[in-house]
Amino acid sequence: MRPEIFLQALVSFLIVAFGMPSFSPILGPVAAAVGYAIFWWSIRVYPFAKQRFLRAFSWYGAISLIQLSWMTSIEYQGIYILFTWLALSIWLGVQFGILSILIPYNRPLKLPRILAIASLWTLLEWSRYHILCGYSWNLIGLAFCNTSAIQFAALFGVLGLSFWVIFVNLMGLRAFLRKGIANYMIWLAVAFVPYFFGWSHIAYHEKHMEKKENFSCLLLQTGLLPPEKTPIQGKIRAFISPYDQWKRILTQLKEYQRESPDLIVLPEAAVPFSSETNAYDRRIAQQIFMEVFGEVPDSIFPDILPPYGDKDLLRVTNLFWVQSIANFFGSEVVLGLDHAEEGGNSYNSAFHVLPTAGEIERYDKRVLMPLAEYLPFRWLAPLVKNYGITDFFTPGRNASIFHGKVPLSASICYEETFPHIVREGRLKGGKLFVNVTNDGWYPGSRLPSQHYEHAKFRAIENGVPLIRSCNTGVTAAIDSLGRCVDRIEQENEKKKLQTGTLFVKISLYDYVTLFLFWGNWGIICLSAVFLGFFLCLKRQFYW
Repeated sequence: MRPEIFLQALVSFLIVAFGMPSFSPILGPVAAAVGYAIFWWSIRVYPFAKQRFLRAFSWYGAISLIQLSWMTSIEYQGIYILFTWLALSIWLGVQFGILSILIPYNRPLKLPRILAIASLWTLLEWSRYHILCGYSWNLIGLAFCNTSAIQFAALFGVLGLSFWVIFVNLMGLRAFLRKGIANYMIWLAVAFVPYFFGWSHIAYHEKHMEKKENFSCLLLQTGLLPPEKTPIQGKIRAFISPYDQWKRILTQLKEYQRESPDLIVLPEAAVPFSSETNAYDRRIAQQIFMEVFGEVPDSIFPDILPPYGDKDLLRVTNLFWVQSIANFFGSEVVLGLDHAEEGGNSYNSAFHVLPTAGEIERYDKRVLMPLAEYLPFRWLAPLVKNYGITDFFTPGRNASIFHGKVPLSASICYEETFPHIVREGRLKGGKLFVNVTNDGWYPGSRLPSQHYEHAKFRAIENGVPLIRSCNTGVTAAIDSLGRCVDRIEQENEKKKLQTGTLFVKISLYDYVTLFLFWGNWGIICLSAVFLGFFLCLKRQFYW
């Protein structure tokens, strides 16, 4: 390999691998404009498709290893996650290798081919959403991490941004090949389209946002590692009593008892035990309330009737604590809890509780994680049993709306990264997205920050604000333009998990987007047309 080719591949590798917002917000726009173009410039000299494939496969596979490096946090996952990390990186490398075969050798790079290559990659990214639980991480479109540029997602979503990244980079490659000031100017103009759109988009909506009422939220970040939350074999000593876990939560809330928030949100699987388990002594629960808040009226505690507890045994459930919090603060509460039904099905659920013991609403998680939450193949049962996993969840069926002061659309953890899943809640009337998450299984990794970046795109795609409460970060409030109102980081300066409570007032301003109208199908249909047109005329365009 010639030195200049190696240098081009290395420079492009560093730009793209670290050109994601969780790594370097500065390199993101560079990767979106020229990072891939530099690499393709380096492999265009190879005449055989196999040569271009192998180099592209190795290049992008290594990039995926870096961007998915959070999977190397194996403390609570076991060694098998490393094989998943390697397999995913190989799979993504193969896809990019196939794409790079289309980079022509010693031929002009014409516009139909450029559109076809961008379309093929968009279709490949879209297809990942529909394999097993779906795969939504490190999409190329996330490189557009600038606040202005990501407004472009309001048109075609994050997949539309992925299309645009590939399109812009190919236009850059064409400018390198053709030379001439005109080609460079065209490339730069195309690269800046998302920024021009974003500036005008923000300017227009900011004027209307100021007139909209604010909604006050109290978001908790409990900051507990898995063995602290639930008993894990070999780490029993780390487990914190459920009574003490609830006491920690109440203590976090105490500081804001005068604020009367409209909504209090706790994370996914906020405490041990399912929603219907009579795990607590009512007298001890009430005593803990009084220890934290002082004298409280008996009226805040609901009667011990299902789903709050067992009247005969004076035992109460987690929902007893939640309803008591809602009554005491006069606030709606959303939190994540497991839920089991008499028929044997169990769910990873989000509950919505109104003050004064109204009807409790529930949403069941629909996108379950393989091995951790569901078993895709029976032959894997012995493997996961070695890590203490023997029970699995049933997937939920539909999006649902929580009815309170504002219609709330809930998502649980990984679901937040799927545009079509979150959009369903918006179509049903959601005016505020609420996400409850537990990324604590990968402590000290970049997973929470990468997960958080997806939330911005969901807000912009659907034109609604979003709030998220996470066990270990990133707990945050995001307005309908994808801008962070406030957040709690995953770790503090000493690299310890952050525990905190975020009180924030967020504008309820929402607006209709083109993505809301056509979802992913807008860019998918457009990509299919571009790719079909190229295939029909492949001889003319040097297939």
